[in-house]
Amino acid sequence: MVIVLVAVVVGVFYCDGVERRFVHALASDLSEVKLHGVVLQKKAFTQPDLLVLYGSSELAKEMPNNASQFFQDYPTGFRVFPVGQPGTTSLAVLQKVAAVGKDISGKKVAFSMSPGWFFTEAFDPKWYEGNFSHLQAYELAFSGDLSPGLKRDIARRMLDYPKTLESQWLLEFTLKRLAGDTLLDRGVYAAVWPLGLLENAVGRAQDHFEAALHILEEDPKLSNPAPHGVRAVNWGPLVQRAAKFAVNGTALKAKRSEVARKRQKYAASHVTKAAQTQNFVKLVQNAKEWTDLELLLRVFDELGAEPLLLSMPVEDIRLEVYGVSPEARTAYLRRLDETAARYDVALLDFRGHQKDPAFLVDFLDHLSPQGWLYYNKALDDFYHERED
Repeated sequence: MVIVLVAVVVGVFYCDGVERRFVHALASDLSEVKLHGVVLQKKAFTQPDLLVLYGSSELAKEMPNNASQFFQDYPTGFRVFPVGQPGTTSLAVLQKVAAVGKDISGKKVAFSMSPGWFFTEAFDPKWYEGNFSHLQAYELAFSGDLSPGLKRDIARRMLDYPKTLESQWLLEFTLKRLAGDTLLDRGVYAAVWPLGLLENAVGRAQDHFEAALHILEEDPKLSNPAPHGVRAVNWGPLVQRAAKFAVNGTALKAKRSEVARKRQKYAASHVTKAAQTQNFVKLVQNAKEWTDLELLLRVFDELGAEPLLLSMPVEDIRLEVYGVSPEARTAYLRRLDETAARYDVALLDFRGHQKDPAFLVDFLDHLSPQGWLYYNKALDDFYHERED
Protein backbone atom coordinates (compact mmCIF):
# COMPACT_ATOMS: atom_id res chain seq x y z
CA MET A 1 0.00 0.00 0.00
CA VAL A 2 2.88 2.35 0.80
CA ILE A 3 4.49 1.60 -2.57
CA VAL A 4 1.20 2.27 -4.38
CA LEU A 5 0.67 5.50 -2.46
CA VAL A 6 4.19 6.71 -3.27
CA ALA A 7 3.69 5.80 -6.93
CA VAL A 8 0.43 7.77 -7.06
CA VAL A 9 2.02 10.83 -5.42
CA VAL A 10 4.99 10.74 -7.78
CA GLY A 11 2.63 10.27 -10.72
CA VAL A 12 0.53 13.27 -9.68
CA PHE A 13 3.64 15.45 -9.40
CA TYR A 14 4.71 14.34 -12.88
CA CYS A 15 1.25 15.07 -14.29
CA ASP A 16 1.27 18.47 -12.62
CA GLY A 17 4.46 19.38 -14.44
CA VAL A 18 3.04 18.23 -17.79
CA GLU A 19 -0.11 20.28 -17.23
CA ARG A 20 1.83 23.42 -16.36
CA ARG A 21 3.97 23.03 -19.46
CA PHE A 22 1.06 22.59 -21.88
CA VAL A 23 -1.83 24.54 -20.36
CA HIS A 24 -1.28 27.43 -22.81
CA ALA A 25 -1.33 25.06 -25.77
CA LEU A 26 -4.69 23.72 -24.56
CA ALA A 27 -6.33 27.15 -24.56
CA SER A 28 -8.50 26.39 -27.59
CA ASP A 29 -9.07 22.76 -26.60
CA LEU A 30 -12.66 21.85 -25.72
CA SER A 31 -12.14 18.23 -24.76
CA GLU A 32 -14.10 16.49 -22.00
CA VAL A 33 -11.09 16.42 -19.68
CA LYS A 34 -10.91 20.21 -19.87
CA LEU A 35 -14.67 20.86 -19.63
CA HIS A 36 -15.61 18.23 -17.05
CA GLY A 37 -12.34 18.13 -15.15
CA VAL A 38 -10.88 20.61 -12.70
CA VAL A 39 -7.11 20.59 -12.94
CA LEU A 40 -6.74 22.31 -16.34
CA GLN A 41 -9.12 25.09 -15.32
CA LYS A 42 -7.17 25.52 -12.07
CA LYS A 43 -3.92 25.73 -14.02
CA ALA A 44 -5.37 28.35 -16.36
CA PHE A 45 -6.22 30.63 -13.45
CA THR A 46 -2.63 30.48 -12.22
CA GLN A 47 -1.31 31.83 -15.53
CA PRO A 48 -1.24 35.65 -15.71
CA ASP A 49 -1.42 35.63 -19.52
CA LEU A 50 -4.59 33.51 -19.77
CA LEU A 51 -8.13 34.86 -19.40
CA VAL A 52 -10.74 32.17 -18.71
CA LEU A 53 -13.99 32.66 -20.63
CA TYR A 54 -16.96 30.51 -19.61
CA GLY A 55 -19.81 30.23 -22.06
CA SER A 56 -21.99 27.95 -24.12
CA SER A 57 -22.32 26.85 -27.76
CA GLU A 58 -20.88 30.13 -29.09
CA LEU A 59 -17.50 28.94 -27.82
CA ALA A 60 -17.74 25.64 -29.68
CA LYS A 61 -19.15 26.92 -32.99
CA GLU A 62 -16.53 27.45 -35.69
CA MET A 63 -16.59 31.13 -36.55
CA PRO A 64 -13.97 33.60 -37.87
CA ASN A 65 -12.68 36.05 -35.26
CA ASN A 66 -13.72 33.88 -32.33
CA ALA A 67 -11.76 34.62 -29.16
CA SER A 68 -9.60 31.49 -29.39
CA GLN A 69 -8.51 32.40 -32.90
CA PHE A 70 -8.21 36.16 -32.44
CA PHE A 71 -6.03 35.99 -29.31
CA GLN A 72 -4.06 32.89 -30.36
CA ASP A 73 -0.77 34.76 -30.76
CA TYR A 74 -1.22 36.90 -27.62
CA PRO A 75 -1.62 40.13 -29.64
CA THR A 76 -2.01 42.33 -26.56
CA GLY A 77 -0.20 40.10 -24.08
CA PHE A 78 -2.78 37.44 -23.22
CA ARG A 79 -4.75 34.56 -24.65
CA VAL A 80 -8.37 33.58 -24.03
CA PHE A 81 -8.99 30.18 -22.40
CA PRO A 82 -12.59 29.20 -23.33
CA VAL A 83 -14.53 26.66 -21.26
CA GLY A 84 -17.96 25.67 -22.51
CA GLN A 85 -20.07 23.66 -24.92
CA PRO A 86 -23.74 23.72 -26.00
CA GLY A 87 -26.08 24.08 -23.04
CA THR A 88 -23.51 25.23 -20.49
CA THR A 89 -25.84 27.45 -18.48
CA SER A 90 -25.23 29.20 -15.16
CA LEU A 91 -25.85 26.15 -12.97
CA ALA A 92 -23.21 24.13 -14.82
CA VAL A 93 -20.74 27.03 -14.82
CA LEU A 94 -21.08 27.65 -11.08
CA GLN A 95 -20.10 24.03 -10.41
CA LYS A 96 -16.97 24.46 -12.51
CA VAL A 97 -16.09 27.67 -10.68
CA ALA A 98 -16.80 26.15 -7.25
CA ALA A 99 -14.57 23.18 -8.13
CA VAL A 100 -11.71 25.56 -8.97
CA GLY A 101 -12.13 27.05 -5.48
CA LYS A 102 -9.77 29.65 -4.09
CA ASP A 103 -7.50 29.43 -7.15
CA ILE A 104 -9.91 31.92 -8.71
CA SER A 105 -9.49 34.43 -5.88
CA GLY A 106 -8.43 37.83 -7.19
CA LYS A 107 -8.47 36.55 -10.79
CA LYS A 108 -10.39 37.98 -13.73
CA VAL A 109 -12.97 35.70 -15.33
CA ALA A 110 -15.50 36.33 -18.09
CA PHE A 111 -18.91 34.71 -18.52
CA SER A 112 -20.82 34.84 -21.81
CA MET A 113 -24.60 34.61 -21.39
CA SER A 114 -27.26 33.74 -23.94
CA PRO A 115 -30.49 35.75 -23.60
CA GLY A 116 -32.37 32.69 -24.82
CA TRP A 117 -31.71 31.01 -21.45
CA PHE A 118 -34.02 33.58 -19.87
CA PHE A 119 -36.77 33.31 -22.50
CA THR A 120 -38.14 30.07 -21.10
CA GLU A 121 -39.32 29.25 -17.61
CA ALA A 122 -37.32 26.02 -17.37
CA PHE A 123 -34.41 25.11 -19.63
CA ASP A 124 -34.47 21.63 -21.19
CA PRO A 125 -32.88 19.24 -18.59
CA LYS A 126 -30.90 17.40 -21.27
CA TRP A 127 -28.53 20.36 -21.60
CA TYR A 128 -27.68 20.40 -17.91
CA GLU A 129 -27.36 16.61 -17.87
CA GLY A 130 -24.97 16.72 -20.82
CA ASN A 131 -22.77 19.25 -19.01
CA PHE A 132 -22.85 17.59 -15.61
CA SER A 133 -19.56 16.52 -14.04
CA HIS A 134 -19.55 14.24 -11.00
CA LEU A 135 -16.04 15.40 -10.14
CA GLN A 136 -17.05 19.06 -10.11
CA ALA A 137 -20.25 18.28 -8.20
CA TYR A 138 -18.33 16.42 -5.46
CA GLU A 139 -15.85 19.29 -5.19
CA LEU A 140 -18.75 21.68 -4.67
CA ALA A 141 -20.60 19.44 -2.20
CA PHE A 142 -17.55 19.10 0.04
CA SER A 143 -16.07 22.53 -0.58
CA GLY A 144 -14.61 24.32 2.42
CA ASP A 145 -14.50 27.61 0.51
CA LEU A 146 -18.27 28.18 0.21
CA SER A 147 -20.68 29.08 2.99
CA PRO A 148 -23.22 26.47 4.19
CA GLY A 149 -26.09 28.73 3.10
CA LEU A 150 -24.80 28.99 -0.45
CA LYS A 151 -24.17 25.25 -0.71
CA ARG A 152 -27.70 24.65 0.61
CA ASP A 153 -29.25 26.82 -2.10
CA ILE A 154 -27.14 25.24 -4.85
CA ALA A 155 -27.93 21.72 -3.63
CA ARG A 156 -31.66 22.43 -3.86
CA ARG A 157 -31.28 23.37 -7.52
CA MET A 158 -29.06 20.38 -8.29
CA LEU A 159 -31.66 18.04 -6.81
CA ASP A 160 -34.09 19.24 -9.47
CA TYR A 161 -32.10 17.04 -11.88
CA PRO A 162 -32.25 13.54 -10.31
CA LYS A 163 -31.02 11.82 -13.47
CA THR A 164 -27.53 13.26 -12.94
CA LEU A 165 -27.35 11.62 -9.50
CA GLU A 166 -28.18 8.08 -10.53
CA SER A 167 -25.61 5.56 -9.25
CA GLN A 168 -23.99 8.33 -7.18
CA TRP A 169 -25.41 7.52 -3.76
CA LEU A 170 -22.88 9.56 -1.76
CA LEU A 171 -23.40 12.67 -3.88
CA GLU A 172 -27.17 12.38 -3.78
CA PHE A 173 -27.16 11.69 -0.05
CA THR A 174 -24.89 14.68 0.59
CA LEU A 175 -26.92 17.08 -1.54
CA LYS A 176 -30.08 16.06 0.29
CA ARG A 177 -28.42 16.74 3.63
CA LEU A 178 -27.22 20.15 2.40
CA ALA A 179 -30.65 20.97 1.01
CA GLY A 180 -32.46 19.84 4.17
CA ASP A 181 -30.28 21.99 6.41
CA THR A 182 -31.79 20.75 9.66
CA LEU A 183 -29.69 20.15 12.75
CA LEU A 184 -29.73 16.42 12.01
CA ASP A 185 -28.80 17.03 8.37
CA ARG A 186 -25.84 19.15 9.39
CA GLY A 187 -24.67 16.47 11.83
CA VAL A 188 -24.89 13.71 9.23
CA TYR A 189 -23.12 15.92 6.68
CA ALA A 190 -20.25 16.41 9.15
CA ALA A 191 -20.11 12.63 9.65
CA VAL A 192 -19.73 11.89 5.91
CA TRP A 193 -17.28 14.77 5.39
CA PRO A 194 -14.15 12.50 5.63
CA LEU A 195 -15.67 10.15 3.07
CA GLY A 196 -16.27 13.09 0.77
CA LEU A 197 -12.69 14.28 1.14
CA LEU A 198 -11.47 10.80 0.25
CA GLU A 199 -13.73 10.75 -2.81
CA ASN A 200 -12.35 14.13 -3.89
CA ALA A 201 -8.76 13.02 -3.37
CA VAL A 202 -9.30 10.00 -5.62
CA GLY A 203 -11.13 12.14 -8.18
CA ARG A 204 -8.36 14.74 -8.26
CA ALA A 205 -5.69 12.11 -8.79
CA GLN A 206 -7.70 10.57 -11.61
CA ASP A 207 -8.24 14.01 -13.11
CA HIS A 208 -4.47 14.64 -13.11
CA PHE A 209 -3.75 11.35 -14.87
CA GLU A 210 -6.51 11.86 -17.45
CA ALA A 211 -5.30 15.39 -18.20
CA ALA A 212 -1.70 14.24 -18.65
CA LEU A 213 -2.76 11.32 -20.87
CA HIS A 214 -4.86 13.68 -22.97
CA ILE A 215 -1.87 15.95 -23.45
CA LEU A 216 0.47 13.11 -24.33
CA GLU A 217 -2.04 11.64 -26.78
CA GLU A 218 -2.68 14.96 -28.50
CA ASP A 219 -1.07 16.11 -31.72
CA PRO A 220 2.67 16.89 -31.40
CA LYS A 221 1.84 20.54 -32.14
CA LEU A 222 1.15 20.92 -28.43
CA SER A 223 4.88 20.81 -27.87
CA ASN A 224 5.19 23.97 -29.96
CA PRO A 225 2.67 26.44 -28.55
CA ALA A 226 2.04 29.77 -30.27
CA PRO A 227 4.83 32.26 -29.60
CA HIS A 228 4.20 35.13 -27.21
CA GLY A 229 4.31 38.39 -29.08
CA VAL A 230 2.64 41.72 -28.74
CA ARG A 231 1.29 43.42 -31.86
CA ALA A 232 -0.66 46.63 -32.08
CA VAL A 233 -4.43 46.25 -32.29
CA ASN A 234 -6.13 49.44 -33.42
CA TRP A 235 -9.56 48.70 -32.01
CA GLY A 236 -11.27 51.86 -33.23
CA PRO A 237 -10.96 51.28 -37.00
CA LEU A 238 -11.26 47.52 -36.51
CA VAL A 239 -14.64 47.77 -34.78
CA GLN A 240 -15.81 50.48 -37.16
CA ARG A 241 -15.05 48.23 -40.11
CA ALA A 242 -16.87 45.40 -38.37
CA ALA A 243 -20.00 47.56 -38.18
CA LYS A 244 -19.84 48.10 -41.94
CA PHE A 245 -19.30 44.48 -42.90
CA ALA A 246 -22.23 42.90 -44.70
CA VAL A 247 -23.63 40.02 -42.70
CA ASN A 248 -23.40 36.67 -44.42
CA GLY A 249 -26.13 36.75 -47.05
CA THR A 250 -27.25 33.18 -46.48
CA ALA A 251 -27.45 33.64 -42.72
CA LEU A 252 -29.41 36.90 -42.95
CA LYS A 253 -31.76 35.40 -45.52
CA ALA A 254 -32.40 32.46 -43.20
CA LYS A 255 -33.11 34.80 -40.28
CA ARG A 256 -35.58 36.84 -42.32
CA SER A 257 -37.28 33.69 -43.59
CA GLU A 258 -37.72 32.55 -40.01
CA VAL A 259 -39.26 35.91 -39.13
CA ALA A 260 -41.71 35.64 -42.03
CA ARG A 261 -42.67 32.09 -41.08
CA LYS A 262 -43.28 33.06 -37.47
CA ARG A 263 -45.35 36.07 -38.53
CA GLN A 264 -47.65 33.79 -40.48
CA LYS A 265 -47.90 31.43 -37.53
CA TYR A 266 -48.89 34.19 -35.10
CA ALA A 267 -51.33 35.68 -37.61
CA ALA A 268 -53.02 32.31 -38.03
CA SER A 269 -53.29 31.84 -34.27
CA HIS A 270 -55.19 35.12 -33.92
CA VAL A 271 -53.09 35.99 -30.85
CA THR A 272 -52.51 39.70 -30.60
CA LYS A 273 -49.03 41.15 -30.35
CA ALA A 274 -49.98 42.60 -26.97
CA ALA A 275 -50.85 39.13 -25.68
CA GLN A 276 -47.63 37.67 -27.09
CA THR A 277 -45.66 40.44 -25.40
CA GLN A 278 -47.39 39.82 -22.09
CA ASN A 279 -46.68 36.07 -22.27
CA PHE A 280 -43.07 36.72 -23.21
CA VAL A 281 -42.53 39.10 -20.29
CA LYS A 282 -44.04 36.54 -17.92
CA LEU A 283 -41.65 33.87 -19.19
CA VAL A 284 -38.67 36.17 -18.64
CA GLN A 285 -39.82 37.05 -15.13
CA ASN A 286 -40.30 33.41 -14.12
CA ALA A 287 -37.19 31.95 -15.74
CA LYS A 288 -35.26 29.74 -13.32
CA GLU A 289 -32.06 30.85 -14.99
CA TRP A 290 -32.24 34.02 -12.88
CA THR A 291 -31.93 31.89 -9.76
CA ASP A 292 -28.95 30.06 -11.21
CA LEU A 293 -27.27 33.28 -12.33
CA GLU A 294 -27.58 34.72 -8.82
CA LEU A 295 -26.12 31.53 -7.37
CA LEU A 296 -23.18 31.84 -9.77
CA LEU A 297 -22.62 35.47 -8.77
CA ARG A 298 -22.68 34.44 -5.11
CA VAL A 299 -20.02 31.82 -5.85
CA PHE A 300 -17.88 34.44 -7.60
CA ASP A 301 -18.32 36.74 -4.61
CA GLU A 302 -17.45 34.19 -1.92
CA LEU A 303 -14.39 32.98 -3.84
CA GLY A 304 -13.17 36.53 -4.43
CA ALA A 305 -13.21 36.44 -8.24
CA GLU A 306 -13.41 39.50 -10.52
CA PRO A 307 -16.09 38.59 -13.09
CA LEU A 308 -17.27 40.24 -16.28
CA LEU A 309 -20.75 39.37 -17.58
CA LEU A 310 -21.20 39.49 -21.35
CA SER A 311 -24.76 39.28 -22.62
CA MET A 312 -25.50 39.07 -26.33
CA PRO A 313 -27.97 41.68 -27.57
CA VAL A 314 -31.68 40.96 -27.93
CA GLU A 315 -32.05 41.95 -31.57
CA ASP A 316 -35.19 43.54 -32.97
CA ILE A 317 -35.31 40.88 -35.65
CA ARG A 318 -35.36 38.22 -32.95
CA LEU A 319 -38.25 39.90 -31.15
CA GLU A 320 -40.17 39.68 -34.41
CA VAL A 321 -39.67 35.92 -34.32
CA TYR A 322 -41.27 35.83 -30.87
CA GLY A 323 -44.03 38.11 -32.11
CA VAL A 324 -43.49 40.65 -29.35
CA SER A 325 -42.89 44.38 -29.22
CA PRO A 326 -39.41 45.89 -28.61
CA GLU A 327 -40.62 47.01 -25.17
CA ALA A 328 -40.64 43.37 -24.08
CA ARG A 329 -36.86 43.43 -24.19
CA THR A 330 -36.93 45.84 -21.24
CA ALA A 331 -37.98 43.03 -18.88
CA TYR A 332 -34.75 41.15 -19.58
CA LEU A 333 -32.42 44.14 -19.60
CA ARG A 334 -33.86 45.70 -16.45
CA ARG A 335 -33.60 42.44 -14.51
CA LEU A 336 -30.07 41.90 -15.81
CA ASP A 337 -29.01 45.40 -14.77
CA GLU A 338 -30.52 44.97 -11.31
CA THR A 339 -28.84 41.60 -10.79
CA ALA A 340 -25.40 42.83 -11.87
CA ALA A 341 -25.73 45.95 -9.70
CA ARG A 342 -26.79 43.94 -6.65
CA TYR A 343 -23.60 41.88 -6.81
CA ASP A 344 -21.43 44.76 -8.02
CA VAL A 345 -20.13 42.96 -11.12
CA ALA A 346 -19.19 44.43 -14.49
CA LEU A 347 -21.78 43.93 -17.24
CA LEU A 348 -21.82 44.51 -20.99
CA ASP A 349 -25.11 43.77 -22.74
CA PHE A 350 -24.36 45.33 -26.15
CA ARG A 351 -27.78 46.95 -26.19
CA GLY A 352 -26.49 49.40 -28.78
CA HIS A 353 -26.68 46.52 -31.30
CA GLN A 354 -30.37 45.74 -30.83
CA LYS A 355 -31.11 46.89 -34.37
CA ASP A 356 -28.02 45.19 -35.82
CA PRO A 357 -28.95 41.85 -37.48
CA ALA A 358 -25.25 41.21 -38.14
CA PHE A 359 -24.22 40.72 -34.50
CA LEU A 360 -25.58 37.14 -34.37
CA VAL A 361 -25.74 34.60 -37.18
CA ASP A 362 -28.98 32.95 -36.04
CA PHE A 363 -31.62 32.90 -33.30
CA LEU A 364 -29.58 30.44 -31.20
CA ASP A 365 -27.23 33.04 -29.68
CA HIS A 366 -24.28 32.34 -31.94
CA LEU A 367 -21.97 35.29 -32.52
CA SER A 368 -21.14 36.34 -36.07
CA PRO A 369 -17.57 37.28 -37.09
CA GLN A 370 -18.59 40.89 -36.42
CA GLY A 371 -20.12 40.04 -33.08
CA TRP A 372 -16.93 38.29 -32.02
CA LEU A 373 -14.92 41.42 -32.74
CA TYR A 374 -17.04 43.38 -30.29
CA TYR A 375 -16.67 40.58 -27.75
CA ASN A 376 -12.92 40.51 -28.29
CA LYS A 377 -12.59 44.23 -27.67
CA ALA A 378 -14.62 43.86 -24.47
CA LEU A 379 -12.34 41.02 -23.30
CA ASP A 380 -9.23 43.03 -24.17
CA ASP A 381 -10.52 46.09 -22.29
CA PHE A 382 -11.41 43.91 -19.30
CA TYR A 383 -8.01 42.20 -19.17
CA HIS A 384 -6.14 45.50 -19.41
CA GLU A 385 -8.59 47.28 -17.06
CA ARG A 386 -9.66 49.89 -19.56
CA GLU A 387 -12.97 51.58 -18.90
CA ASP A 388 -13.82 51.85 -22.57
